[in-house]
Amino acid sequence: MIKLISAEETYPVRKAVLRKEFPDEPHQFSGDLDPDTFHLGYFEENEIKGIVTIMKNGSVAQLRGMAVSEDCQGKGFGKMLIQKAEDILRKDKISKIWMNAREKAVPFYEKCGYKIEGEIFIIKPIGFHYLMAKYFD
Repeated sequence: MIKLISAEETYPVRKAVLRKEFPDEPHQFSGDLDPDTFHLGYFEENEIKGIVTIMKNGSVAQLRGMAVSEDCQGKGFGKMLIQKAEDILRKDKISKIWMNAREKAVPFYEKCGYKIEGEIFIIKPIGFHYLMAKYFD
């Protein structure tokens, strides 16, 4: 089941999946608490197994903090979270969604219809990323 969650509910999965090599890095993102930001959680047996944060800015939205617990990766939870977020964004008349995708996550996002825009770059201390985007009609 996917439902809206609070920013704070994303932190354990962010810490375990996105920040495990950097335990001292903050788990809260700038914009987490903005009124145009929403967070989705994928639940299995009342436990959050996947998360995504969407930050809206006018007709554009940024996807941040996409993560699925390591024991649940490859089961389609991430794809379901992306689809739910996109459904919400289409209803809100968003024309573009973009993200800074980790290099290793690029194939996943490509399968979800996102395209690389530009050259590879580094976000310290995390590593190599690509700007990826998807446009809605």
